[in-house]
Amino acid sequence: MISSRRKFTKGMMLGASSITLAPLLRQMEAHAAGNANGFPKRFVFVVKSSGITPSAIRPEGIEIGDDNQLLDLKLKDYHLPPTLRSLDPFKEEIMILEGLSGSNFGGNHSSYYGALSCHHSPEKPAAATLDCLLGQLNPAPFKNYGFAPNGHSIGNNYGPIVQDTAVFPKISAYGQNSPMPYQASAEKAYRELFGSALDLKNGGKNEFALQTNLLDFLSKDTKRLASQISQEEREKLDHYLNAFESVRARNDQLVSMQEKIRKNAPELTSQYSSTVFTDRVSTFFDLTAASLITGLTNVISIRADWLSAKYATFGFKNTSVHDIGHNKITDNGLKSAEARDVIRKFQIDQIAKLATQLKAVPEGDGTMLDNTMIIFLSDTGEAHHSRRKEWPFIIVGGRGHKMKTAGRYLRYPKYGQSGHKTIGNLYNTILQASGAPIRDHFGQLDNKLKDLDLRGPLSDLTL
Repeated sequence: MISSRRKFTKGMMLGASSITLAPLLRQMEAHAAGNANGFPKRFVFVVKSSGITPSAIRPEGIEIGDDNQLLDLKLKDYHLPPTLRSLDPFKEEIMILEGLSGSNFGGNHSSYYGALSCHHSPEKPAAATLDCLLGQLNPAPFKNYGFAPNGHSIGNNYGPIVQDTAVFPKISAYGQNSPMPYQASAEKAYRELFGSALDLKNGGKNEFALQTNLLDFLSKDTKRLASQISQEEREKLDHYLNAFESVRARNDQLVSMQEKIRKNAPELTSQYSSTVFTDRVSTFFDLTAASLITGLTNVISIRADWLSAKYATFGFKNTSVHDIGHNKITDNGLKSAEARDVIRKFQIDQIAKLATQLKAVPEGDGTMLDNTMIIFLSDTGEAHHSRRKEWPFIIVGGRGHKMKTAGRYLRYPKYGQSGHKTIGNLYNTILQASGAPIRDHFGQLDNKLKDLDLRGPLSDLTL
């Protein structure tokens, strides 16, 4: 079967003359040969607010005892808790991870950029975050893309929260003082991601063509100016030229992918302009699936909610996530733990929907889910006001990521005990499995854990 696949692909490549098709043909060849190493490693980060309660995601029947020992159990031997039941079909492809800490950087309601960088950075990023580092390792037309229901508008860290433009939810960063914007408008995200190949009422192919022509003019003018200025000024101008050419190169990639974009783009419906919070979040997940399948990006970050969010769909019209975190009864009479269960189930259901969509797409001898790791975490550990000595994760998919995550419940010894590890160790593991240079530590070290060996990746997860 593989032999015939290779012959088929070889024939296709002999008939292809455009260099712009090379990336797509490489993936097609890898699929035809069943070569898992030929596919990009994809990541989806789903970041919620107000903490993830460890006991609420722990499989039924598991007792952690004195919490001084490593627990490594098979999920197939246990029932998932009610809010995770939509992941039952993926039980052999998920890992529930508990016991890691991240208390070496500040945070009250949120650790902000620190949740993915392991640096104290409540206002401005101090270093690149994990998702942006992975975007560098797994390039695509959009190295990273982010969705957020709301956030501060660009250039405004303290002003009103908006939900109809690009925003800064203070989660992702390309580097120090270089935050990554997310898109809060599903409709604008749709046009930005898929407009290069689609005829849309506003924007679309015509707007894309005008933008491309403008970039050509800007690049030519910049090069012309470079010949008329000093060396020092030319170095400054090079930054502008590189920016123009980077966007132009991305546009060239998008042009070569137009047929694939048209084939996989979701239908632009009224849900994309809906102001209902749950509709908007659900649409973000639909856009995520389409963007990954199309190959527009390999790394997506989703800000699943924020403290001010109100889940009116579930009867919490006047009760925010922040209120629930402070044990307020919801409008419809639910206690805090019950309301948190409802919210968590909604978020997990979205992840299960995404996993289902990816698993339906063949890739090599497996599916896209094998090459996509979905990581569910909070921006602040295990509670609304967390000390971050416990930071749970749920990881779905990613069997092809060279990590032992499939079908496991893994809990590390509690904070300060021998064998305890941090989220920095987990992030180090993910980076090294993705081909990043080996490093001893990721992020800031916790001085209170100086007697523990926290170097390198998690050996329990490495192949």
